[in-house]
Amino acid sequence: MATKFTSESRRRLALVIGIGDYENVRKLKNPQNDAKALSSLLQRIRFTTADQQLDKTCNQLKHVLVDFEESVQSNDIVLFYFAGHGVQWEDQNYLLPKDFPDMDAADAKEKA
Repeated sequence: MATKFTSESRRRLALVIGIGDYENVRKLKNPQNDAKALSSLLQRIRFTTADQQLDKTCNQLKHVLVDFEESVQSNDIVLFYFAGHGVQWEDQNYLLPKDFPDMDAADAKEKA
């Protein structure tokens, strides 16, 4: 017998990340504020949001993402939001953590 899930009976999970205080690339003014505002809105419409994920390093983001992924169950409604720098390389998009290295400086070292 198939189980019928309605939007009311399904869990609503959200992972909201905001990174603006970059160490090696241009800092951004609004990602933290945007992430806080969206988290607040999502909570008002009955989403369960993880703790605020602001200005995380690469290792911290890996843990946050794994923990969130492991919390997701079949039939959950899931939302992921990222505010911060991103890059595209070979048709793939990448989100940049707080401690992303200064690629211009690395290129200059390599050329020298």
